[in-house]
Amino acid sequence: MSFVVTRGELEYEAGLVFAGQAYKVFCATTGSLTMTSTLSAWEAAELATSNGYAAVTGTVGSGTYDSGTGRVLAPVIEGQFGPASGSGFTFDAMVIKLAGRTKPYAIQLYTEAITLLTGQSRGFS
Repeated sequence: MSFVVTRGELEYEAGLVFAGQAYKVFCATTGSLTMTSTLSAWEAAELATSNGYAAVTGTVGSGTYDSGTGRVLAPVIEGQFGPASGSGFTFDAMVIKLAGRTKPYAIQLYTEAITLLTGQSRGFS
């Protein structure tokens, strides 16, 4: 005997995937860090809060169920770094940390460092 999870249950579960969890998105300089580095190593590489840089924090919204594909979609996390001030800041990675987790949720590595000069900002989603 086998069962099929109903659409209604998938929609319900989609709303619970990450809903209400605190998040932090931060910029870092990788040095020798890789995708398999620990969260504490990434946090140690986070930029200092200066020159307009500050981590972005918030609460994750609900996921959604896509009836066309039958997939549960993670909620979008959006934000902006900057505007830069003073001498600006440079980074080559962005990391998403979810509260209570011991590993990064997501890491974006850039092949070339990104520099934000005075007045510049960079959005993400």
